[in-house]
Amino acid sequence: MIVDNTKSSLVGSDDAPLPDRILQTISEAIISGELPGGARLRESELAQHYGVSRAPLREALRLLEERRLIERLPYSGVRVTELSVSLAADLYEIRADLEARACIRAAERITLEQVAELEAMLTSEADNIEGIERGKRDRLPPIRDFHTRIAEISGNGELLRLLSNDLWRHARSYYQRVWDTLGERSRETHFEHVAILEALRQRDGELAALLMRRHVERSRRVIEDLLSKEKTMESNPGEAK
Repeated sequence: MIVDNTKSSLVGSDDAPLPDRILQTISEAIISGELPGGARLRESELAQHYGVSRAPLREALRLLEERRLIERLPYSGVRVTELSVSLAADLYEIRADLEARACIRAAERITLEQVAELEAMLTSEADNIEGIERGKRDRLPPIRDFHTRIAEISGNGELLRLLSNDLWRHARSYYQRVWDTLGERSRETHFEHVAILEALRQRDGELAALLMRRHVERSRRVIEDLLSKEKTMESNPGEAK
């Protein structure tokens, strides 16, 4: 499955190895939802779409499989990995632990300038929610990720690397794509972010970690519920409401 037959440019620097550019381009298409979960990927279509030969494409697909963004099917190529309830639950359980640890470290290191930066991010977040509620926006525009910034402030490079894993970005992007349709949950999420930031401002790492765990757990339940409903609708289309 390719969105259209128009040849698409690869993202990334022209100096980067071709397999890396193909990898980055397809990764972003998956994470953005342009290539949805379950979409079949055929080498011939991908090669034509991106204007590349089969050898670097196969290397990129191998790396995508290692990152679990795609999965190989017996005798029928590959497809984009679909988020399942169990996979989302596992990812969010580990994410809760890592982000709690990030909060503890960030509380020890955060500066007044970084607090102000996070405040500005949450102000934009609130403005976006209000715009959607008033019908002035159709969707939530992308803003820099609050969670990622806390991980950066923590100063633990390996922790940040783990939280930037493509499969986790895939799971979180699913939540982001539906976030602006969740009504009251969108506001709850914002207020949870505000509470976490206040704990960081007070340099109370334990409280920030506790609040982050609760926040991620609530997000996990939302994703599990959405995925369960989608699966039910696929199995019983006549029951869709």
